[in-house]
Amino acid sequence: MPATFEIHPTIGISRVGPSEAFFPGPEPDLGPPTRYRDAEGRLLRQAARFRIFECVRDDAGRLIHADELRADRCDVEWSVHLANGKGAGARFPPSPALRDQNQLRNADQPDRAKLVIDPGPRSLGGPGRTARFDTGRFLDENVSLGEAHIDDAGRLVVVGGFGRSEGPAATLRDFANNDGWFDDVSDGPVRATVTLSGATEPVEAAAAWVVVAPPDFAPPIENLVTLYDVAFQAALDRGWVSAPERPSFVRDILPILRRAVGYKWVLRLAQDGHGPGRRGDFTESARVARLADPAAPKSGRMAIFERLRDPNHPDVAIEPGAMPRLHDETNSDLVLSPTRSQYAMLERWVAGEFIGDLGQALPAEPFADALTRSSLDACAGGPFFPGIEVGRIMPDPQLYSAPFRLDAAKLVAGDITRGNAVPWQADFMLCRFGDRSKLGWWPAQRPDRVLVDAASGETGLWARGVEVYADMVESWHELGVVVPARGPGGDEVFVESERLLPRG
Repeated sequence: MPATFEIHPTIGISRVGPSEAFFPGPEPDLGPPTRYRDAEGRLLRQAARFRIFECVRDDAGRLIHADELRADRCDVEWSVHLANGKGAGARFPPSPALRDQNQLRNADQPDRAKLVIDPGPRSLGGPGRTARFDTGRFLDENVSLGEAHIDDAGRLVVVGGFGRSEGPAATLRDFANNDGWFDDVSDGPVRATVTLSGATEPVEAAAAWVVVAPPDFAPPIENLVTLYDVAFQAALDRGWVSAPERPSFVRDILPILRRAVGYKWVLRLAQDGHGPGRRGDFTESARVARLADPAAPKSGRMAIFERLRDPNHPDVAIEPGAMPRLHDETNSDLVLSPTRSQYAMLERWVAGEFIGDLGQALPAEPFADALTRSSLDACAGGPFFPGIEVGRIMPDPQLYSAPFRLDAAKLVAGDITRGNAVPWQADFMLCRFGDRSKLGWWPAQRPDRVLVDAASGETGLWARGVEVYADMVESWHELGVVVPARGPGGDEVFVESERLLPRG
């Protein structure tokens, strides 16, 4: 089978922060940083690191071999294009009257190009090379979107902006649409041409995409529906991948259960439902053993499954007791549903049609594929209202050219984040645990209630002391980061750390 060149991860995630320093984003063989602030207390940025692999795939498109190409084996010319098109995007939520100019952000600005922060593509070749995305403008204001460099191994490292958000203070009134405002998140394609040692003709690698997003303030906590799940569903809808006939408990089911329970560290209602000894404590060891046994009574599995909203029949309510305690895409009183593929696997699990492999070692995932999974599993797969890392266009199967790979021929830089809130801090301010429906949004990125002290068990609002939109614009980088720790009994807990704002 012929080999091809591919960039992985297919979608890399960078995150803004006020520090010049940064750390690489999630990778399968790389642990988290020991601290999320530099020596001066500034929040670190997260970088997206891209590699090129020489890949061999079978007739079904499955990766059967991937060999990373480093600087000693080839010459690579990288190209990155970052842009922020939020100011020229449509107002959110969308309206049937989008043909009306008033449905656009900054509708009174006739020159729409001035609303797009676009420094243009940057090309880099060879270790040690650096490029800055510092020539873009919003109206008359110069805005930097970050920089990129090539490391010693020839990998591309993209580091986003510093979290700069500015605009006329009097107009900061809405969670998603604030005319005259800009921020420095961005997205765009990553391309590369490869010339192997001894070869004369360069070959273009399969393109990737980079997204520069707000910080993740609870890195160890995963969403019930991740961006990987969303992209998998898109690939399934295109017929590029297939779901397992018999799901693996360890690979396919247990992560969903753990994610549901994990919300107890960042969402107040989940603390009640999923705490120790509660009905929703699915990860207690004896209970996990029963849930992992296909021969165990179906009732234990059904008691969990019936709390989930059916994505195939989204209008059917299952309150009370539905989970996760998160809003859906329409800001209704109904909870977020899993993807259709997640739901189908859970149906097979309930029926006992799964592999009971608890305690068994699973075959290793190809490293190139694992890079993409690590990147996307750390991102929210909903609700896209309008979204945190990416916007609600991401579930569209037609936007992909291959599994998990956005189509760089159909999309332009800035498309993936265009519909997100401007500035993102406004969405961070408002998207806390709701008073109306008692639902949250994406607490695995923007926590609601956190463990403040591991020894005493004291909890508190994550954003305590931040009362209005302007407060979040000013103080977002002084809020705490949720990290693992040990409780009084030696159990693992997840506690707020490195908060600079007064304890409150």
